[in-house]
Amino acid sequence: MKAYPTLSAALFALALPALGQVTETTKEKTTKETADGSVEQRTTTTTTFSPEVKTKVVEYFDTYKTNPHGLPPEWATQMKIKELPPTWRTGQIASGTVVTQEHRAFLYEAPPALVKVLPAPRPDTRYYVAGGNIIAVDKTYKVVDSLRVPSIKFDVDVDGAKAEVKKANKDD
Repeated sequence: MKAYPTLSAALFALALPALGQVTETTKEKTTKETADGSVEQRTTTTTTFSPEVKTKVVEYFDTYKTNPHGLPPEWATQMKIKELPPTWRTGQIASGTVVTQEHRAFLYEAPPALVKVLPAPRPDTRYYVAGGNIIAVDKTYKVVDSLRVPSIKFDVDVDGAKAEVKKANKDD
């Protein structure tokens, strides 16, 4: 009978580190036959933001939700909102998307305070803010994972949005 509590404790000890992990990893194996008849296998590992990390990112940006566009003050003035790709303003950037050379100028390195709440990146991965998304990209600028921040909002009519923000600030 004493073996059961010991076994339960051992299983709990093994499960505890898994509960504390901040990332989920999925592996996808693809097999392709080449023209010369040989077979090529490729395993792709994708790290995704866990629900705990998503919560921490949302909390980080909640402090800025009353700022223009829900951004830290220094970003609101630097970000070229009208030039952002439309999907960056209104939706989530899909994993697997490659950020083109022309769009890399619109990536903003995630600040150290935000990086602290994100999972430790792999050596070939960097974190950026891309419009209303936090993205992890590899060395080829392929999006490994993306997280849409609900409090970051861009109106298509940026000038009208600025007028609304100014009016709201006067009303306060």
